[in-house]
Amino acid sequence: MEPETEFKPMTFLRSRKAFLIEYFCAGILLVFLVLAYAFGLVLKNYVLYVLIALIVIFIATAELSRVMLRYKIVEDKLVTIEGLIKQNKKNIYFHPLGFVPDINVKQSRLQRVLGIGTISVTMGGENFQIKDVDYPHRIIDIIEERIEASKHPERKRE
Repeated sequence: MEPETEFKPMTFLRSRKAFLIEYFCAGILLVFLVLAYAFGLVLKNYVLYVLIALIVIFIATAELSRVMLRYKIVEDKLVTIEGLIKQNKKNIYFHPLGFVPDINVKQSRLQRVLGIGTISVTMGGENFQIKDVDYPHRIIDIIEERIEASKHPERKRE
């Protein structure tokens, strides 16, 4: 049997696809501003400022929501990091996950079409969620590989 290769930690954020409404609204407002300028429509300054502020708010809230919640898979645990300055970290170690009763993907119809989903890991009555990530089935495969590796420590690299 081949020895296990070194595992490289993975960090990922919520998918931008989860924020399509925010990006769509910002895009519509931007198209309106461009068309107004192209057709010579003169907007009052306060209207222009409000529209630009709304565009910035839509994009900023989507991007801030993405970076405020990060997930990391390292060799022996899953880590959820919430916040930028004040951070809350939640660790789920793979060793106790050797007896995980449930790992699921939740996807709505639209999420399935977009290729995103929420992964739920349930153990001992506690639920750990990895929300709105791209390729959730690949991430489940990685988690299951890490769980298997923790069950068989003798297979670890030399």
